[in-house]
Amino acid sequence: MEDEPMKEKILKLLAKSEPLKTGDIAKMLKVDSKEVTKAIKALKKEGKIISPKKYFYTVEKVEEKLVVSKKDFVSLYKEKGTFKTKVEAETNLNAFIDLVGELLASGKEVNFTGWGKFKIVEREERKGRNPQTGEEITISAKKLIKFKSGKKLDEKVNN
Repeated sequence: MEDEPMKEKILKLLAKSEPLKTGDIAKMLKVDSKEVTKAIKALKKEGKIISPKKYFYTVEKVEEKLVVSKKDFVSLYKEKGTFKTKVEAETNLNAFIDLVGELLASGKEVNFTGWGKFKIVEREERKGRNPQTGEEITISAKKLIKFKSGKKLDEKVNN
C-alpha cells in the first residue's frame, strides 16, 4: 500500500466506508492531514469524490444506466463503426430506423439472419374494463410490432 499514490489510497478507503472527515482519513492511512487535504482537493476537482455533509467526504456513487438513450447509442455506434463524426453516425442510424419503420408500415417483415426478425401482428378488437369505473369497454383492433431474436443474438445475451 505504500507505493500507491495518496489519491488511490483515499479512493479505496472511501469506497469501503461511510463518509469520513479529513482527520479520520489521515489517522486511518497514518499520514499527515495536510497530505490528505491536498489529495482531497484534487479528487473533488476531478469529480471523483463528493461532500454530502460539511467536512465529510465519500466516493461519488454513479449508478450504471440500464437504458441506453439514442444519444448514447449514437456515440457508441460512432466508436464501433467507421464513422468520422457523431453526425455521420446519427444520419446513418436514422436512415436505418426510418427504413425499418417504412418496411413494417408497408406490411413487410424485416429479417436479419442470426440477429432477429421484426414483424407486424394484428390484435383483434376485444372487451376490457375501465379500471376506474369498472365499466365494460371495447378496445379497438390495432397493429403491434413484434421482435423475435435470432440464434446469434440469443447466444450473445446468454453467454
